[in-house]
Amino acid sequence: MSKTIYIGDIHGRDIWAEIVAKHDDADNIVFIGDYFDSFDIPAVVQLDNVKKIVEFKKKRELDTSKKVYLLIGNHDIHYWPGITGRGSTSGFQETMSFQYEHFFRDNRDCFQMSVLVGNRLCTHAGVGNDFLKSVGFWKMDNADESMISDYLNDLFHYKPNEFTFNGGYDRNNTGVIPSYYGDDDWQSPVWIRPTSLQRVNKKTDLKKNYIQIVGHTQQDHIDIKGKTTGGKYYYIDTLPSGEYLIDVDGEFEIGYATIVKYT
Repeated sequence: MSKTIYIGDIHGRDIWAEIVAKHDDADNIVFIGDYFDSFDIPAVVQLDNVKKIVEFKKKRELDTSKKVYLLIGNHDIHYWPGITGRGSTSGFQETMSFQYEHFFRDNRDCFQMSVLVGNRLCTHAGVGNDFLKSVGFWKMDNADESMISDYLNDLFHYKPNEFTFNGGYDRNNTGVIPSYYGDDDWQSPVWIRPTSLQRVNKKTDLKKNYIQIVGHTQQDHIDIKGKTTGGKYYYIDTLPSGEYLIDVDGEFEIGYATIVKYT
């Protein structure tokens, strides 16, 4: 039996600890990003929480058969070392930016942009075909979808500014003011919104060959039946309702954790 747990946007919540304790038998655990920028959890608590997540990853992976993947979200990338123009995107916590950047600098090898688990392509917001075109993916010799995740991780390692809110706009030079919400077809895998993501991939092999699991855009519940996505996209920014995604031998189900209100 193979089992993968997908956990949505954290934003300082410690609900993840209950989830991973329930699923100690999981082969893979994927955190979909956004560890920071809560509006109701103190900044120092957010930092302590993500430190515990990293500690969990390191301890769990002492068993080489178990993997924990920590993806980067839009509320993380503006604290990433080397990012320019920081402070211009939503939720940015100026007073903690140095501490958050220091944390990422010390733990940068623990985080990545993407992971491919079977045919499940996981990023924070989703991979759009226009983004792949604009960063030159399809110009590589013998490029195919199986290389997308590794390509994104390498690109993030060497050129993290390609993924910022304005990165795609600067590359495409569209002359059209970008959507403040990130709802543009060319947006990066930490910013693109569901409407643009599904539209831009509509007639591509990317949609045909992969199921994308993403967070970023909060949902009341996970559409497990795929009524709005054709079963090709699972949006799991649902921790406020206690929901997360479980994949057992290729079959999806919803998990439920205790909802905690912070005051």
